[in-house]
Amino acid sequence: MLKVLIADDQKLLRESFKTIIEKNSEMQVVACAANGKEAIELCAKLKPDVVLMDISMPLYNGTEATKLIKSKYPSIKVLIVTASDDENDVSQAIMNGADGYILKTVGTEELILSIKSTYLGLQIIHKDVFKPETFAGSSGETNMLRHNQVTIEGIDIKLTDRELDIVQMIVEGKDNKEISASLFIAEGTVKNIITTIISKLHLKDRTQLAVFALKNLSGF
Repeated sequence: MLKVLIADDQKLLRESFKTIIEKNSEMQVVACAANGKEAIELCAKLKPDVVLMDISMPLYNGTEATKLIKSKYPSIKVLIVTASDDENDVSQAIMNGADGYILKTVGTEELILSIKSTYLGLQIIHKDVFKPETFAGSSGETNMLRHNQVTIEGIDIKLTDRELDIVQMIVEGKDNKEISASLFIAEGTVKNIITTIISKLHLKDRTQLAVFALKNLSGF
């Protein structure tokens, strides 16, 4: 069971996130914190796997709390979940050790995917705040733009326009049936194309593909 700690000064958001997360049988919300100080204390007591951290909070803001948590408990993953798309907030959070940064505008499926991916050690950056210059030198050896070419460990891999369209729909949370309806192709064809994409990019499954896209497709 993946243990999640929610840190947000708004009670309604804490309760909403808790409800969403606990609908997933693989996750458990172990506690909620109303400020950065409480989040740090609960990390010491409960050792959660992932902390969902807001930025604007009293008694240590999210970036300050992240720095203290990561310095004391480096194995705990911190995923910033905030309304702020300010470049300074993003860069400061990453510099202080945040494992990911997403906006509160994300959908339910994207939130769950981001938590799981952060737990697995993948850095998740919301596409609306991703700027290559901000994350230059950050983790990851891949770079992908919407120009049909991916470079993985120095090897160029071509993706077709159709493949990129399907990747985008996967990121949006659409299943094979919805993708087939949108593109007017058979559901089996969609499945085969996804298998081909996963093979091309040396990934293991659909989840890793979505994570890869969120992390590397700045054009989406």
